[in-house]
Amino acid sequence: MLVKERKATLRQACRDLVRAKAGSESSRLAGERAQEHFLAEFPPRSGMAVAIYNSVRGEVGTDRIRGACLAAGAELYYPCVAEGGTLEFHPHRDGDGWAQGAYGIPEPPRLPGRPPRTDGFDLVLVPGVAFDRMGRRLGQGLGYYDRFLARLPGDVLRVGLAYSDQLVEEVPVDDWDVTLHALATEEGVIRFPQGSGAQKK
Repeated sequence: MLVKERKATLRQACRDLVRAKAGSESSRLAGERAQEHFLAEFPPRSGMAVAIYNSVRGEVGTDRIRGACLAAGAELYYPCVAEGGTLEFHPHRDGDGWAQGAYGIPEPPRLPGRPPRTDGFDLVLVPGVAFDRMGRRLGQGLGYYDRFLARLPGDVLRVGLAYSDQLVEEVPVDDWDVTLHALATEEGVIRFPQGSGAQKK
């Protein structure tokens, strides 16, 4: 089976699994524990530039992480879909409000004098559909995060956030897929043995 077909099969299976539990009390509690583990392992600090995201159905929420970052004085940047199939990360502060973005996902309003950040991130929080213990990640299939991660210096900390059900034996990869440094779930934080850039075959 081709990598593309293997990805599609795994993506659908994991989506079905987490969406079946979405909205349940157990899912909510698991999501909160995953965020707590993340914050214990990667505590925010003043002036830190963090790329974060608004979760969609079936993903672990990010509200606790957002609150802790704002309380610590970290700078938060959320993705906005730009032309050419790329992501731009725009700043978002407490009280800014949200604009309706692509696919119904809230995005920061594009305000005058506040351009998107293109580099200098200290930490990137990465969503995904499935992950494995080598730091490989399966996204939604549109390639937005793949292209963004490929532009980052290899030492920028890339951390996934997921439910333990999304941890699978193996994620199929292409040459352009970028590995992560760690994954936070409700069971704890996994540090990966690699995570230095594009996965090599």
